[in-house]
Amino acid sequence: MKMFRIMTLMGILISSAWAGDENTLPEKTDDVLVNRLQLSQILDEQIQADLQESPDISSAGKKSVGLSVMLSAIVPGAGQAYSGAYWKSALFLAAEVTGWAINRSYNQKGKDKDTEFKAFADENWSEYRYWSYVNYLAGELEISDFSPYPYDVVTNSDGREYYLIDEQFYNENQAQIEAAMRTVEDRFPQSYGFTHDLPETKTQQYYEMIGKYPPQFGNAWSDADFRSRYSGYQGGVITPLNDVYTIMRDESNQFYNKAGYGTMTIMLNHLIAAIDAGFTTRRFNNNLQMEMSYRQDLQHDQFVNMFGVNVSF
Repeated sequence: MKMFRIMTLMGILISSAWAGDENTLPEKTDDVLVNRLQLSQILDEQIQADLQESPDISSAGKKSVGLSVMLSAIVPGAGQAYSGAYWKSALFLAAEVTGWAINRSYNQKGKDKDTEFKAFADENWSEYRYWSYVNYLAGELEISDFSPYPYDVVTNSDGREYYLIDEQFYNENQAQIEAAMRTVEDRFPQSYGFTHDLPETKTQQYYEMIGKYPPQFGNAWSDADFRSRYSGYQGGVITPLNDVYTIMRDESNQFYNKAGYGTMTIMLNHLIAAIDAGFTTRRFNNNLQMEMSYRQDLQHDQFVNMFGVNVSF
C-alpha cells in the first residue's frame, strides 16, 4: 500500500484562550485535557466536512480513465502501467511483442515460398505451350470463324506428344497470335473446363490459375501430354509438376494465414488492453482512501495541535 501524508501545523496553543465562533466551540473548562480533547474533535469534524465539499482535495491522486484507455489502445500495457498495475502491463506488452514476431516471421516465410513457387512455375509452365494447346484444341473442335495456325507434332522421349506452333514463328508474331487465341479462349464447350481468361501479366491471379484449374491450364506443364485431359484433384488426373506446384502454393498460403493470426493477436491485444485499462483505473480510483490524522506535539515548551490528510491506495 502506498501512502502520502500531508501535515499542516496549526499554531493553536492549548493553553491559550478559545478563539472562533462561540456557537461552534464548546464551553471552556478548567481541565486542560478536556479542552484539548474537545478541540481535537471539532478540528477533525471540520476537516472531514471540508474534504467532502472540496472536489480538488477529494480527487487528489486519482487517475484519468480516459487517458489510461487511450494509452493502452496505442501501446498495450501503457494504461495499466499508468495505474500502477505493472504485472498486467508486462503481460499485454509481451502479447504485443509475440503478435508482431508471429506476423513478421510467417510473412517472411510466405514471401520466400511465394518467390519459390513463382520461379518453379516460370520454369515448368509455358504460355507458348498453353497457346499452342488452345490453337490445337480450337482446330480439333472446329471453332467457328477461327483458322488454327499450323503446328508441329513433337514427341517427347517418353512418348508424350505436343502440337506446337512453330516456336520461331510464335516468337516473331507473339502479340498477334495471343490476341487471336484470346478470342477463342472462352468459346470452348463448358465440358472442356475453359472457365477463365489467362491474365496478360503475371499477377497473383495468373499464378493461381495455372495451378488451380488443370482442365484449362494443365496441358501447358512441361510433363503434360496434349493427348490427355486433365480434370483436377477429386479422382481426376494431374501432372506431377502441377501437383508439386499446388503443394508449394498451399504452403505459401498457410504461412500467410499464420501471419494473419499474428495480426489478429495484435488487434485483439490492443482492444482488450484498452478495455482492461479502463477497469484497472476505475479500481485504482475506487481503492483511493483519504482520512484525517491528528496529533499533539510539544513545540517550544507548548502543546500545539497538528493535523493532516492521509491518502492511501
